[in-house]
Amino acid sequence: METVLLSNIKKLYDNELYSSVITAASLLTTLLQNKRSLATPEIEYNVLMFHANACYQEKQYRMAIKQLNAALLMRKFMTRYKNAHLVSIESTYEHFGETETRYRLAMSHRELGESALAISVLQALPAKARTPKVHLLLAKLIHHGGSNSIEAILNYKEVLRECPMAMEAIDSLLELGVDGIEVNSLVMNASTVPKNIEWLSTWIKGHAQLYSRKHMEASKTFQNINNKTQFHQNEYLITLIGKCFYYYGNSTQAQHYLETAVMLNPYNWDAIMCLSVVFEYNQKLQELEKLTAQLTNIHEFTSGHWFVLAQSFYANGKLDKASSFANKALAVNPRNVEAQLLRGKICLQIRRHKDAIYYFRSAQCIANYRFEVYKGLFHCYVGMKRAKEAQTMCALTVRYFRESPRSLVMFARTLVNSAHPNAKKSAKKVVGKALEIDEHYAPAVALMAELCHSEGETQEAIALLKKQVIVYPHYKLFTMLGDILAHEKDLNGALEYYTTALSNEPTYQRALDGVNALGKAQWSNTKNEQDTSMASSANEDEWPIECDEPSVEAVELSSPAVQNDDDESDTFSDPFWQEVNADITN
Repeated sequence: METVLLSNIKKLYDNELYSSVITAASLLTTLLQNKRSLATPEIEYNVLMFHANACYQEKQYRMAIKQLNAALLMRKFMTRYKNAHLVSIESTYEHFGETETRYRLAMSHRELGESALAISVLQALPAKARTPKVHLLLAKLIHHGGSNSIEAILNYKEVLRECPMAMEAIDSLLELGVDGIEVNSLVMNASTVPKNIEWLSTWIKGHAQLYSRKHMEASKTFQNINNKTQFHQNEYLITLIGKCFYYYGNSTQAQHYLETAVMLNPYNWDAIMCLSVVFEYNQKLQELEKLTAQLTNIHEFTSGHWFVLAQSFYANGKLDKASSFANKALAVNPRNVEAQLLRGKICLQIRRHKDAIYYFRSAQCIANYRFEVYKGLFHCYVGMKRAKEAQTMCALTVRYFRESPRSLVMFARTLVNSAHPNAKKSAKKVVGKALEIDEHYAPAVALMAELCHSEGETQEAIALLKKQVIVYPHYKLFTMLGDILAHEKDLNGALEYYTTALSNEPTYQRALDGVNALGKAQWSNTKNEQDTSMASSANEDEWPIECDEPSVEAVELSSPAVQNDDDESDTFSDPFWQEVNADITN
C-alpha cells in the first residue's frame, strides 16, 4: 500500500499538482507512523521531500520549514550510514540535494521575516557547496540586515566570479562602498566573461558615480550608454537616467525620462514611484491623479502601489491618509526609501520631529546618497531648536554633495539669515558657485535674484529671472518678477507677470494678492505707501522653489554665526561657516 501511495505522490509531484501532493503525503506519513515496520529511511525521506517542496510551492512556509528541517535530519542519518538510495533519490530530483534544500529553507524563513534563521541555515553549508544563488541570497540577507557588510561583500564577489553579468551583485557592491575600479576588475577577470561587454564597464562607472553622490555625472554616463550603444531607449537605462536627475534635483528632466520609462513599461515601479514625487514637485497634480487612477485598476498591492497612493494624498494635503498608505508601503517593503522619506516629511509637517528623525535615519541606512535624507534631518534639528546638530548636518550635506547646487543653496540660506555680516557677504558667493554648477537651477536663481534685489541691483535681478523663466516657466518665478517690477513702479509689467503666474497656477495666493494690490494702486492717491508695502511683501519669504531650502525662521534658529552659551559653542560659531566656505572655494 505504501509503495502505491508513494508512486502516486511522485506522479502528482511530477505533474505539479502540489496541493494534492500535500494531502497524499500527509496520509502516507500517518500510515508510516502507525506501522513503523513499513517505514524505511528512503521511503520516509522521499515523503518528507515531496511534502516539503509541495508546501514550499504552495507558499505554506511554516509547514515547509518543519518538513525541510526533518528532511535534513533524515539525510544526515542516511549519509552517516551510507544509505545507497540517497544518491539515487537526489540524482532523480536534483533539487532534493542539501544545497537546494537549505536554499528553500532559507527562503521560507525570509518570507516569514526570520532573516537571522535564514542566514544561519545558509552559513551551515560548506563554502564549496554554495552556488551563486546561495551566495546572492546570503549576501542580500546580511546586507539588508545590516549585520556584517564585509561578509555581504565577500558573498557578492563570489557571485560575480561565476556570473559576471549579475547586475544586482554589481549594484549592491557599489552601494556598499566597494570601489568601482575593483568591481570592474572583478567582472572582467571572472571565469566566464562573455564577449562584447565593453559597455558594462561604463554601466559600472555610472552606478559608482550614483552611489558616490555624483548624480549629474552618473546621468551623463548612462546617457552615453543610451546614445552610443544598441541599448537605446531601454527601460532600465531610461529609468536610471531619470532617477539620476531626480536625485540631483532637476525635476523637469527627471519627469521627461521617468514618463518615458513608464510609457515603455507601465509596471515599472521604480520609475512610477519617483515619477509620482516629481509630479508633486512640479505641481503636476492632474498628471499625478491620472497616474493614481491607472493604478487603482491594478489589483496588485505592492509597496510601490501603496506609495503612489500615499504620495497622491500628500500632494493634496491629506496627511492622515498619506501617512496610513505610506505605512502600508513600508509594511510590504521596509526598504522602500521613497516611503521612508515621505513618512519623514509628513512627521516634519505635523511637527513630530523625533519620529521624522527616525524615518530619515532609516532612509539614510538604506540610501545615504540621497540629498533628501540630510535636508530632512537638517529641518528636524532646526524645528527642535537643536542648533548645533542642524549646523553639523548643514556642513555634512555640503561636504557630501560638493557638486550639487542643492546643498550650496541650503548653506547659502543659513548665511543669508545669519546675524554675522561676514556670513551674509559670503552668501552671494556660495549661490554664485551653485549657478556655476547649474545656471538654470531654479532655487539658486531665485535666491540670487533676491540677494541682488536686496542690494539694489534690481536690473540684474530682473534680467536673471527673465532668462530663467524662458527655460523654466515656474509660477513662483513669474510672481517674483511681478513683485520686483511692482516695487520699481512698472505696474503694467508687474500685471503681465502676475497674470502669467496665475495662468500656470490659478490658486497661487501671492500672485492674487499682487494683482489686488495693483488694482488698489491705480485708484489710490497714496501710491508711495502702497509701493513700500509691496516692497516689504517681496521679502517676507524666501521663495522656496521645489522645497529645497529651509524657511527663514528655520535658518535663523540654526545660523552658523549664532553664539551659544555652553562649552561647545566655539565649534559651531564663526569657524563653522568659514571652514565650510573655504571647502566650497577650494
